[in-house]
Amino acid sequence: MRRLRILAGLSAAAILGLSAPALAAAPPDGYYRDAQGKTGPELKAALHTIISKQDTLSYDQAKDALAKTDQDPADQSDVIELYTGRSVSASGGEWNREHVWAKSHGDFGTAPGPGTDVHHLRPSDIKVNSERGNKDFDKGGNAVQGAPGNFTDDDSFEPRDAVKGDVARMIFYMAVRYDGGDGFPDLEPNDKAGNGSAPAIGRLSVLKQWSEQDPPDKFEQHRNDVIFDEYQHNRNPFIDHPEWVKAIWS
Repeated sequence: MRRLRILAGLSAAAILGLSAPALAAAPPDGYYRDAQGKTGPELKAALHTIISKQDTLSYDQAKDALAKTDQDPADQSDVIELYTGRSVSASGGEWNREHVWAKSHGDFGTAPGPGTDVHHLRPSDIKVNSERGNKDFDKGGNAVQGAPGNFTDDDSFEPRDAVKGDVARMIFYMAVRYDGGDGFPDLEPNDKAGNGSAPAIGRLSVLKQWSEQDPPDKFEQHRNDVIFDEYQHNRNPFIDHPEWVKAIWS
């Protein structure tokens, strides 16, 4: 049986420190110029205009991209699963594509755009992905079998501590990027769980806490750079500027 390295006990930054050079998010000069000095709806609107300039991938292309964006720095043939932290073969059948903003929340499926946006797609263990389903994010619940540190109940899912902020910033990215234009649903976080098929995900107050408790690390920053440099050519602004979460959702 193929070896399986469990990385759940390490932060992504610590993982990168084992073998990779120091990496940091590096937006090009002027990328956020039109957002500077703004807050609230004005900031959100400015960021939407900036990050909407992107290349769109097919669903198959998005999976190929994950082999690079979520590559294990200690073994380039592997990817790191979001919820388990395990390093598994990128070409194997142990993982699938997790839509962190559940695709049924707005019913966008796997359509190019929100359904294939790599900024919120992550490798996930198939069983754990099924356990999360389309649940909102919140605290508490029962331990998820096979994924230490994750919890779930009837209408919500709590990811492990090392990726709580990652999850929050992916949700905030989606809410800014997809605002009802271009035929896509207007995605918005709210402060409840159990949103069903509405274009909403909660719990906003908890996601804000997670973003502060788990700031961007080198793995997340490097991922942002790879998506910008090699695939979509847009960025998650809340990785580059986590303080903008509070500036928009105060």
